[in-house]
Amino acid sequence: MKTGNFYGIGLGPGDPELLTIKAVNTIRNADCIFVPKSDTKEESLALQIVEDYVGLKKIVTQIYPMTKEKNILDAAWKKSAEEVRDEVLKGHDVVYLTLGDPMTFSTYIYLLRHLGALLPNEVIHTIPGITSYNAAACFGNFPLLTGDEKLAVIPVPEDVASLRPVLELFDTVVLMKVAKKLDEVLFLLDDMGLTGNGLFASYIGQKNAFVTCDLLSLKGSGRGYLSVMIVRKNSNTSIG
Repeated sequence: MKTGNFYGIGLGPGDPELLTIKAVNTIRNADCIFVPKSDTKEESLALQIVEDYVGLKKIVTQIYPMTKEKNILDAAWKKSAEEVRDEVLKGHDVVYLTLGDPMTFSTYIYLLRHLGALLPNEVIHTIPGITSYNAAACFGNFPLLTGDEKLAVIPVPEDVASLRPVLELFDTVVLMKVAKKLDEVLFLLDDMGLTGNGLFASYIGQKNAFVTCDLLSLKGSGRGYLSVMIVRKNSNTSIG
């Protein structure tokens, strides 16, 4: 039997209109769609984004535990990869949905590592998606880079003070996974005189999207969840 193909598809930040044409066509032509979902959520945002293109295809929901225990997570990813492999070896074209871009801070990468040992490389394909920080910058008309400027993309560390040399070295810094560290980040930016040079966005691409350049107004707001912050050394290129 002819082997099928596997497609990992980046869905972007949440707006169905930000899907690429290639992503839409691949979903429409697939035989089976794998949908990741955490064990704490009732519905999958990924499936909601592509619902207009799914039709009557076979849908397999894969539940992933919300834990940091590496052995538990690795076992879950291995099981998921084996389920995908079984469908591909049946000759089916398989799609795996993932938010954002598959190769940027994505748990999809862990699945890909296991698939690499189970399937030939020529049947594994990854389709890019728009990152949350790119979508946020465009939504807020906030330039990321011009000329020879340097960009850093970094998750907020446990020790927020360690961001200081990064903010000093790079022209633009994208802070991911702000979460509960929002107020600490704002304190650091205020201390460095950078609160007037940034953009904050949460739930970008979704109905409850929020974007602001008034960073100081965020103190005590608790808006860190599903958010991204972009900070520039030079405020002159800010349009929004």
